Amino acid sequence: MTNAFSIENLQVSFGGEVVLDIEKLAIASGAVTSLSGPNGAGKTTLLRVLAGLLRPERGHVVYMGDSVVWGGGGASHRQRVTLLHQDPFMFRGSVMANVAYGEKVRGASWESAESGARAALDLSGCAHLVERGARELSGGERKRVAMARALAAGAETFLLDEPAAGVDAENTERLREVIAALADKEKTIILSTHQPEWAAHFAEHRISIAYGKIDSLG
Repeated sequence: MTNAFSIENLQVSFGGEVVLDIEKLAIASGAVTSLSGPNGAGKTTLLRVLAGLLRPERGHVVYMGDSVVWGGGGASHRQRVTLLHQDPFMFRGSVMANVAYGEKVRGASWESAESGARAALDLSGCAHLVERGARELSGGERKRVAMARALAAGAETFLLDEPAAGVDAENTERLREVIAALADKEKTIILSTHQPEWAAHFAEHRISIAYGKIDSLG
């Protein structure tokens, strides 16, 4: 199996304190990998680095054979690799307008953008929400719509930051179904959680992190 990410000598500090210190780490492509550890362990920091949103002080990060570029030159990487936050931002307007946004910005016709959006919403179990106001959704619905939006925009890799946080049991199960559906499409999924049992039944690989360092791999 090829690697989506290869990391060497990675270090991130905030206020002079080292919060992430990873000598070497490889994350498989086309698989579900869970990133577990207590709050403050460095999980979100690592996801932000992988997404190209946070430049480390030192280290080398390679995505699918290409070095990750931070700043203005990393737009292509950020299109391919999407970080989905615990509380995803929704634009004003309908769910359909939100999910079709990425394709429209790149110049696709409305018909093409709408077709791609509907397919992504079907996969995320949100087809019934197309006419709803995106800012009226529940927390779990927002997360699933955000995943659909990233899929419609062409994302290859999904970085999910605590996807089950603040979500009721019904939406938690639906999120599991969406993650499984993305995995069936051979998308790379890396999800952080401080509850490793949440992802135990579908994560093919497991990374445990503590105090900014890799604690164990499985």
